Amino acid sequence: MIAWIAALTLLQAAPEAPALEVFEVQGFRSQIVVEIAAPRAEVFEAATGDVSPWWDHTFWPGPAELVIEPEVGGLFYERFEAGQPDGVVHARVIFVRAPEQLRLDGPLGLSGRAVQLVSSWTLEEGENPDETRFTVDLAITGEVDEELAGIVRRVWVHFIQGRLKPYMEAGCHLEPEAPCAAFEE
Repeated sequence: MIAWIAALTLLQAAPEAPALEVFEVQGFRSQIVVEIAAPRAEVFEAATGDVSPWWDHTFWPGPAELVIEPEVGGLFYERFEAGQPDGVVHARVIFVRAPEQLRLDGPLGLSGRAVQLVSSWTLEEGENPDETRFTVDLAITGEVDEELAGIVRRVWVHFIQGRLKPYMEAGCHLEPEAPCAAFEE
């Protein structure tokens, strides 16, 4: 009881803090399905590990590392400069069953906002073993409105349909260090 009285006395003597800003907590779900003409194991391998050859949204221009570690507790991180500690954790891997499923939990590009974004990947063999059906289920809650949720969805469509799919189908994953013809203008 004495601790509460002391804390209240300190609060009463403190200068007035800025007003609290209220935001509405909302939640949205979305699903993206993309057919990729490549074997599931190859798609999973290219979609994890070093993703810098096809993932094109970063916090830092030309980061030294952009990696999704495909293991429980692994990170999706961006290291700004080689050998330096500076960078960002975009998400944490909370579920993996390679090469069929991966689940990321983290704000990705929304770092600094009060959001919870879970991105669940399911990779299924298509009609034949050389085709993969890549499904991304998104669940986003928190400081997010319908417009922002729509942007998140469009960015994921861009990543999987506009980047990973052409990267795989052009065979760029076979020589990830070489420039990808699918992205040349």
